[in-house]
Amino acid sequence: MQRSLQSGILGIVLAGASLSVFGQGAAPAQIPSPGQQSVGPHRTMEALGELRALTAQLNLTPEQREKVRPVVTEEGEQLRVIRLDEHLTPEQRLQKSREVREAYQPKIAAFLTPEQQEKFKKMQEAYQVKRPEGAKDSSRQ
Repeated sequence: MQRSLQSGILGIVLAGASLSVFGQGAAPAQIPSPGQQSVGPHRTMEALGELRALTAQLNLTPEQREKVRPVVTEEGEQLRVIRLDEHLTPEQRLQKSREVREAYQPKIAAFLTPEQQEKFKKMQEAYQVKRPEGAKDSSRQ
């Protein structure tokens, strides 16, 4: 009898706990407005991916990597804000995204050696050649 009472209480506690956990996730996810400057996990992962690629392709030192990290994260956040702005046409999004990337290239290059700067410049040129002028800006989505 005592065992069934303990099982019943345990069942009620587990049911209550599961309801509170599911209840917390039931609220619809809010997409931050373009004015909000929070860095979400998705953008952080993209920024870290870009940082990893730069580290590998340019052979960044640990010191360079730490200096470039906030620049890449900030660039990614600005691109996210542009992507989420519903008032922009696709052409405006593409143009603004290009402007952000062009603005951040010298900020990244400032932390590079002359050899790395040359390689970084070639990487950017290769990226532009790969993408036709009217291509959809999907690199950051």
